[in-house]
Amino acid sequence: MAPYEALYGRRYQTPLSWYQDGEIMIVGPEMVQQTTYKVKQIRARLKVTQDRQKSMYFFG
Repeated sequence: MAPYEALYGRRYQTPLSWYQDGEIMIVGPEMVQQTTYKVKQIRARLKVTQDRQKSMYFFG
């Protein structure tokens, strides 16, 4: 039994299985690029926040 299934009592559903039968979702390079860009933005914001917390810890 998979860990997800043991924890939630059902199988994990990938985002591709959210669509109705017969519908096909194709993830193109544009969508991948947008997602990568947003992830980079989020990581940069988290790094700034962590750096601020570290500086407050060392100097505060």
